[in-house]
Amino acid sequence: MTVLTKLGIGMMSGLLILLTMVVMHHGIALAASHSGGGHRCINGYVWREAFPGDYVCVTPQQRSQVAYDNSQAPYRVDPSGGPYGPDTCLNGYVWRQIISTDHVCVTPQERSQVAYDNSQAPSRYQGTGVPIDPGTALNPASN
Repeated sequence: MTVLTKLGIGMMSGLLILLTMVVMHHGIALAASHSGGGHRCINGYVWREAFPGDYVCVTPQQRSQVAYDNSQAPYRVDPSGGPYGPDTCLNGYVWRQIISTDHVCVTPQERSQVAYDNSQAPSRYQGTGVPIDPGTALNPASN
């Protein structure tokens, strides 16, 4: 099973994550061109894109961190399993929980950052309303 498959990320989204990591590493700014309900992030923020449909606006550095955490996911789980089965994190890591089924293992500080970004999402969009997709942390009815 590939890392992308384990994370529920398709090939195109995986390529987008890789491209994001390269772009952010080299400090290149690109405009996002896929659906977000026609909404855009305010200046200085970009879509997090931890998985398809994740349109929470975060700093470019945070999006890079999320992409890096996704790439490290298979190395942060306990290979012998544990109380949470194959998703049991190694010591020092916790589930990120962007949504309730997000079991990417990250540091506790990163999980706190994700929770903060989720709480700030409505204030980081341009336009009216918030682009909420089913399954995102901003749509608790789907969790």
